[in-house]
Amino acid sequence: MFTQNLMKGTSTCFFRSAEKEFLVDLNGKTSEVEVFKELKEAGIDCIELSFNYDRYINFMDFPNNAEKYAEYAKEAGITLFSIHLPFSQMHDISVTSEEQRNTIISANEAIIKAAAGIGIKVAVLHPSSEPIEDSEREERKRLSREAIVYLKKVADEAGITLAVENLPRTCLCNTSGEMIELLNGTGVGVIFDTNHSLIETNEVFIRNLTKAALRIVSLHISDYDFTDEKHRLPGDGINDWKTIFAALEENGYEGPLMYEVIKVPKGREQVPFCDLAENMKKLANGQI
Repeated sequence: MFTQNLMKGTSTCFFRSAEKEFLVDLNGKTSEVEVFKELKEAGIDCIELSFNYDRYINFMDFPNNAEKYAEYAKEAGITLFSIHLPFSQMHDISVTSEEQRNTIISANEAIIKAAAGIGIKVAVLHPSSEPIEDSEREERKRLSREAIVYLKKVADEAGITLAVENLPRTCLCNTSGEMIELLNGTGVGVIFDTNHSLIETNEVFIRNLTKAALRIVSLHISDYDFTDEKHRLPGDGINDWKTIFAALEENGYEGPLMYEVIKVPKGREQVPFCDLAENMKKLANGQI
C-alpha cells in the first residue's frame, strides 16, 4: 500500500485536556522537547501545531517565538509539518463584521509568515465557523473566498502552502460541491478530515475533489459514526479506510498520515504515544 511510505504524524490537539494545553512555557528548555522526543521514539515522524487564538497570540506570541518550536523539534528529530490556524465563532474569516474579520485575517497572516519562517510546509485554514443560516450562506461564502484569496497570496510570498479544510454540519465546505465552488480557481490545497463528512461518504467527497483538480495536501485522520465528528482512533468507528485510501491515491496524495484524535477517545482510557503510533502503523499497513 502507498500509505506505508507516508510519514506518520499527530496534531497537538492530542495533548490537550480540559485543565491545560501542551506547550506551556517558553523560558528555557521545557516539556516541549521531552514530549517531542517521546513522540519520535514511539515512531511518529511529524506534528501539526494546533492551538486557539489566545494561545497563539497572547500566551505563546507565536509570531515572535516560532523559532523556539523549531529548535525543540530539531533537537527531538521530529518534523513540524503543518500549523492549524486559529478557529472559533470569534475567529472566523467569513464573519460579516468587518472589524472582527480583519482581526482574524491579520492574526492568520502573522502566524502564516512565522510558520513559513521555520520551515513549516502547510497552513491549515477553516473556511468558516458556525452556525450559518441559509439566508446568509452566499454572503459568508463570498467573504470566506475573499479571505482565502488574500491569505493564499500571503502564503505564496512566504513560501508555505495554504490549505482549506472540509467541515461538518452548517459550516462552509460541508459538501464536496460547496468546497469545489468555494475553492475553484484559488489555487489553495485541501486538508481532508475523515470525520467531517456527514452528507456524503469520504470516498465520494475525495473523488469529487479529484475530478475538480483540487489537491489534498494533508489529512486529519480520525474515526466517527457518520452522525457527527468524534475524533476517535481509526478502527473505533465505521470509516472504510481501504476505500478512503484508494480515493486518496487517485488524488495523488503524498502528505502524512496526520492524526487528529483526542487524548481520551470515546470508549478508551488515555491513549499513550506507543498505542497511537501502533494504530498508525496498522492503518498504514491496511490492518484497520
